[in-house]
Formats: sequence, C-alpha cells, structure tokens
Amino acid sequence: MEKVNSKNKVYNSNIEIAIRILVILLNLPLKRSSTYKLMVLDHISLNTYDVGGPASLHAPIPNRGVQIYSRKEILNESIKLLISKDLISINPSKNGLLYEITENGINYLKYFESKYFNKLKDKVEWTSEKFGNLSDGDLKTYVNQNLSKWGEEFMTDGNQANQV
Repeated sequence: MEKVNSKNKVYNSNIEIAIRILVILLNLPLKRSSTYKLMVLDHISLNTYDVGGPASLHAPIPNRGVQIYSRKEILNESIKLLISKDLISINPSKNGLLYEITENGINYLKYFESKYFNKLKDKVEWTSEKFGNLSDGDLKTYVNQNLSKWGEEFMTDGNQANQV
C-alpha cells in the first residue's frame, strides 16, 4: 500500500491558511489583526453556520470548535511565510504585534479565480462584518461561551450524523 505524503497536503496547509489570512486581512476595517483574531476569524469563516451565518464553507465535523487552537502552530508558520514574501508586514502596538496586508498581498489575491475562492471571500466578508470590529478580549469571551457548542450535534444518540 502506498504511503500518503503529508508534504503534499493542501487542506489546512500553511499555504492554504496563508491565503485565508490574506483574505481576512483584506476584509478587516483596518486591514490588520493580531494572531489570536486571525485564528478565530479563520475558524468562523470556515464554519459560518455555527455562528448564525450562511451555510459553512467546510462540512461539519465533530468537536470542530477545538480546531481554533489546533491550528495555532500552522497559522504561525503561515504568518512567517507571508512575512518572508512581503505579503504582510508586522506592526507593533500597545497590545502586541499586529499583522497588516501589504500592497503585494492585495495584488497577489487578484490572481485567484475559482468557485471555492469566491465562496471563501463571501464567507470572510460576512465574518468580517459580524466579528471584525471585536477586540481580542471580546472574541475570547465569545469563543469561550460557544466553543463547546460547535460540533456538539454529533454527540447526540439520535443524530443522523452518527449513523453508519
């Protein structure tokens, strides 16, 4: 049996997450964000239905709320990649480091054309409108109040998603 090469992974790879970060930054009012806010907005953008929004971009999976924190390392790798390519810049603030999309980052996104990318942009725009102006503290409160709900529909005995 052939071994799967994880280096060719596309879904949730540092490149895919880097592209999502650029789209998120482009849609934020100030075009900049902390790592924490990027982490949360990325998760919400993929799972909009969980927060009362339109259908989610990705299919629901059990306990998907914990994905927010499980992607922290790869999100940081994605940020480093974007900085190394001058697609985002680092801006120190009184609350820590903020990442801002550069002109190169804005221009880079113009090369993407696909149904999936357009759906991603729509979900990010919706997410940015609803959550983009929240502070990190407000986002932490929101996540803490809702994290256990995201994916709990798979935990009930009568749920069709549990049927094999």
